[in-house]
Amino acid sequence: MELFLLMIVAHILGDFYIQKDAWVTCRKRHHLASWGLLKHLLSHIVLLIIVLWIGGALSGQGLIAIALIGFSHLLIDLWKSYKTDNLYYFLLDQVLHVLVLLIAWSVLSGFTLADIKAQLLLVLNVKYLALVCAYVIACRPASIAISVALGSYTAQLADKQSGLASAGRWIGYLERCLIISFILIGQFAGVGFLLAAKTIFRFGDLTKEKDMKLTEYMMLGTLLSFSCALLLGWWVNRSVF
Repeated sequence: MELFLLMIVAHILGDFYIQKDAWVTCRKRHHLASWGLLKHLLSHIVLLIIVLWIGGALSGQGLIAIALIGFSHLLIDLWKSYKTDNLYYFLLDQVLHVLVLLIAWSVLSGFTLADIKAQLLLVLNVKYLALVCAYVIACRPASIAISVALGSYTAQLADKQSGLASAGRWIGYLERCLIISFILIGQFAGVGFLLAAKTIFRFGDLTKEKDMKLTEYMMLGTLLSFSCALLLGWWVNRSVF
């Protein structure tokens, strides 16, 4: 596991600290013919050599792994150079890189299919599955349920929707995930702080509008969101502990 963590650190350094904005711009403009892409690739290879040397895996097999990781990194970054800069492609790009590193680490560490199956079984237990389910439900399913519940009221406030597109949805995702996290670590004061902070930020808008319908709508949405998160947190606590 130490070697894998070292490989992750090397990837983070190469992708987010050593790589310059000019390299990214050059890659998106010139793609395969980009000097920025070549410099970025070379920096990753150097970091991998250092990491494998520190981890005692700089052997013939290790050099082959470096070559394959470098080639896959080239293909992934080249593919990404043709895509728009948004969160979806950013996350997909990082997941692909980490997946390649995970495969390389498992080969270098001599993992067999039986070892991989045993590790998966350790992860796929009630505790971790309950955690994953709670956070997954707290995002889009809860958002859709709240939207449906408020559907008849949303139509009455169609002319009041002036915020950033999708910002409300993301605020809901984050607040529910934070509430579940606060409950799991026993910091219930954090839930109160979150509610107070949201109330303060909303107070100015509601005061300015002086609209009872909008105020009640915001209160309903907030209470539904918090109730959903609290129930999920309670359910995980019961399932895990």
